[in-house]
Amino acid sequence: MKEEDKKTPEPERKAPKKFALGQLVYHNSFVLACSFITALVSWFIMSDGSDANYWIDDVPINIVLSPEAEADGLRVFNSSYSTVDIEVSGNTLITSKLTASDFEATATLNPASTKLTGNTMQKMTAQVRVAKVSSTSDYEIVARKPEEVNLEYDRFREVTLPIESEIDFTADNGYYPGTPVLSEQQVAVSGPESAVSKAARAVVSYKVGSPLRASEELTCQVRLYDQDGQELSGTAAQYLTMDVDAVQVTLPVMPKKTVPLRVTTAHQPSGFSEASRISVEPAQIDIAGSQEALDAVSEIRLDTVIDFAELDLNARTPSFTMEIPLPVGTRNISNTGTNTVTQATVTVNLNGYRTATVTVPEANVQLLNAPAGLDAELTTRTLDVVLAGPDAQVSKLTGDSVTVQVDMSNVDGRTGSVDAPATVTVTGTAGENCWVLGSYTLTVTLREPGALATQAPRISSIAASPEE
Repeated sequence: MKEEDKKTPEPERKAPKKFALGQLVYHNSFVLACSFITALVSWFIMSDGSDANYWIDDVPINIVLSPEAEADGLRVFNSSYSTVDIEVSGNTLITSKLTASDFEATATLNPASTKLTGNTMQKMTAQVRVAKVSSTSDYEIVARKPEEVNLEYDRFREVTLPIESEIDFTADNGYYPGTPVLSEQQVAVSGPESAVSKAARAVVSYKVGSPLRASEELTCQVRLYDQDGQELSGTAAQYLTMDVDAVQVTLPVMPKKTVPLRVTTAHQPSGFSEASRISVEPAQIDIAGSQEALDAVSEIRLDTVIDFAELDLNARTPSFTMEIPLPVGTRNISNTGTNTVTQATVTVNLNGYRTATVTVPEANVQLLNAPAGLDAELTTRTLDVVLAGPDAQVSKLTGDSVTVQVDMSNVDGRTGSVDAPATVTVTGTAGENCWVLGSYTLTVTLREPGALATQAPRISSIAASPEE
């Protein structure tokens, strides 16, 4: 046999083993890993439910007054601490869920004596007490920080002060600076009695740098001052409160104008010199208002009328005090010292004038507008009239210098005697300087036509024409 014909027999191949999940639990590595994971989970569970200390921060401290302190009107105005931190001990599953709302912290103001001394707030130390307020109580409070607080206390007091204005401003030429107007007139100041008692004045102050030509508004802080003029600030005003901290201030600025005062007269003769014989004090006043209102005013005429028929020549220089009326939309800004000028004095100079009495004849008397259907007859035949005027002229007047007109327009149209008003006039050039004093009436008899007494002189009725 040939050598190449000899063959080496091949080894027999084994089939691969199949994986079985049930065999895994018998594997040492798998069992070791499961044991480690189980132990770790058990540790977390046991650790989460163990007892430990836990802090709850910022529990508000409530200040409580003892009955004696409350009855005496004491109040705490400052505490060295407003919150407390609390340490609790218990199962962490409980304590870790606690918050500040689960506790109540208090400090009681209970001074040994409620008598206050000095002019500053009183001080005392009070213990901080902490209590549970939640339904969960399976834990203990073991500590608190702080354990005590320092309290500053005093009686409470409130006063009301007027707000004073110390606004410094000026108006430009031709303009008037009015009085500053404040949005609030008073302020209520409250706080510790020792501090409130020092507040003597409430002031708003400001200085405007340049003259104003129009109104302006400012916001000014209210400041408190003591009786010595020192501002209350810093610790002196630390616990004071005001119901008004700032006010709106209006600085009114208006155009101004100087206008003369004029007098209204009645029965003044045309020759009587008003410029030299009638004086007004003051002769003019200053007014302020909108430009439109000022443009409509050229003078101010006094309301009271001076009736020359009622002047008393014996007084020689009679005077009259009159209120000064103001045009709509304006204000009077004329002052005498600190007082506004609201009245004017008018003086009439009658030196060199005198009176004279004359008798007006019947021929100078006219009856005007007698009632229709009736005859009118003067019962009074003559009339004595008092005249006034310069010495040289009034002494030359006679009854013929005067005319009398009796206007019966307003007389009832019934028969009988009636007193009718008479208009008395000085005629001619004498009437330019002389006038009639007093008022006059004449008695007139009205009868049916034809019933007049024949023996009595009769004056015919004269109807007044439109030109008269």
